[in-house]
Amino acid sequence: MRGQGSEIEHRTGWRNLLRRPVDRLFLLKTTVIVAFCAGLLMCPALWIGPRSYPVVPVSSLLPPIEGVVAAGLYGCLFLLAALAVVLPRPRWCVAGFLAIIAVFCLTDQTRWQPWVFQYGFLLAIVALCPRAGSGQGDQARVLDIARLIVALTYVFSGLQKINLNFMENDFPWIVSPISGLLPSASGVLGAFGFVVPFIQVAFGIGLLTQRYRRVSLWSAVCMHLFILAMFGPAGLNWNDVIWPWTATMAAFDVLLFSQASDFSWRKAATRREPSLLAAIMLFALLPLLSFFNLWDSYLSSALYSGNLTEAQIYLSDIGAASLAPAIRSRLVHTSPDTNVLNIQRWAMEDLNVTPYSETRVFKAVAKSVCSGMRDRSQLVLIVTEQRMFFSRPESGYRCAEL
Repeated sequence: MRGQGSEIEHRTGWRNLLRRPVDRLFLLKTTVIVAFCAGLLMCPALWIGPRSYPVVPVSSLLPPIEGVVAAGLYGCLFLLAALAVVLPRPRWCVAGFLAIIAVFCLTDQTRWQPWVFQYGFLLAIVALCPRAGSGQGDQARVLDIARLIVALTYVFSGLQKINLNFMENDFPWIVSPISGLLPSASGVLGAFGFVVPFIQVAFGIGLLTQRYRRVSLWSAVCMHLFILAMFGPAGLNWNDVIWPWTATMAAFDVLLFSQASDFSWRKAATRREPSLLAAIMLFALLPLLSFFNLWDSYLSSALYSGNLTEAQIYLSDIGAASLAPAIRSRLVHTSPDTNVLNIQRWAMEDLNVTPYSETRVFKAVAKSVCSGMRDRSQLVLIVTEQRMFFSRPESGYRCAEL
């Protein structure tokens, strides 16, 4: 009886913990910070080098961050993150952390990874918006904004996948660890790929409702477990920097949507607060523009959606011979006098992240390669844009056009 009572008390304690907005906010803030630091640790070359993949600043007027300066700022991120977890009032620590991230991102657009974007905004919301001494009402409003962000991420991630490229190519590749073991399941898995986008949109919307929140919550958690299995060491063993992000999203689901009977999307969405308006702008309105090729895909929940711009660099044998060894070693000789530089593979091998999938970034990367060549006529960049509407056809760019 005593053991049973202790178990009931333990479960009740956790339920009460998740009912208190201040505790949810602390757990959410801590989860974001720990996950952010895990991501930073898994791709140090992206932030401090050494790297052969070029930096792509927002403006050429911005000086690069490298050497001792980059290492110092990178170290400060972890110091500020630790202080933000242990200090009772971490606003200035979080502000400093986000300021350094912003400086890093201004000097290289490849750092605009989807997890950096989402973590950064969530951290600003949960750590900077509640004022010192704020009551439960203010804390609950901040949690509601975080809930909207997570739910909208699922909705737009699903909408981005409503394309044949995902259904016929990306999804079969994602589930290839299963189809490789069970070839007979390939047909069923292929058919399932056509409904996956709609399931994801459905549970993203369901998280915003009272009636379907519980089933949507567990559907989301199961999806993340499935993604971890497919991308993890026992599956594709690919892009390990997104593994902690996938696990963190499952943690967000539990922290934000379990025991959240008082949450109403109508009440949350009708508040006129700058932080709410910013969240709706960044996670709903601007992502809509991405369908028309007017906003960046990585800022619109499009990772592994089949709705991304892709690019390859082609060089002749003469052009390949003039490249620096660090780049030349990444070329694949595909046919006589034709060598291919796979930009995605280059970024993954050099930085442990996928390239920022926008034409302007690929052109900047190719321009950097051109700058090291003796004969700049020996290179061509081929860009293929994939969007729901207004995709541009395959385009080729010579060095002089970059």
